[in-house]
Amino acid sequence: MSQFRLKGTSGSVINRSFPVVETVVIGAADDCDIRVDEPGVAACQAEVRLHADGSLWLTDLGDNRATVVNGESVRNQRLNTGDEIRIGTCRWLLQAPGLRPQRVLTPASARTPSEDWVRVLTWTLVAMLAGVVAVLRFWPEWLGG
Repeated sequence: MSQFRLKGTSGSVINRSFPVVETVVIGAADDCDIRVDEPGVAACQAEVRLHADGSLWLTDLGDNRATVVNGESVRNQRLNTGDEIRIGTCRWLLQAPGLRPQRVLTPASARTPSEDWVRVLTWTLVAMLAGVVAVLRFWPEWLGG
């Protein structure tokens, strides 16, 4: 049995887990393994296939280029743990139990946006202060003194 699974992270598949055993077909048709009934999604949009060598490949079966892996539209792509697949508003994270996905669980991705905001504000204030000090020291005549 495969150790890979697709974990739904948004859209109609959120919080649902789909094991990848041999082949998983994603699309709008009723006979798809993962059904995504949204405008712009082909009847059979994509296929995730586990090969004999243990590699996992995603193939875009639609003609609309609506299959995206890690932000890039793909036709045929080898998948790795931590890859994000997006079709329509649905997103999946490829998981392999026991493996840490390097792209997803990095310290930079765990940082909250508020930490970035504080850092930008701090450096902006430092730059402004340096500018004021430079004006006071090197061009005091600008201040009328």
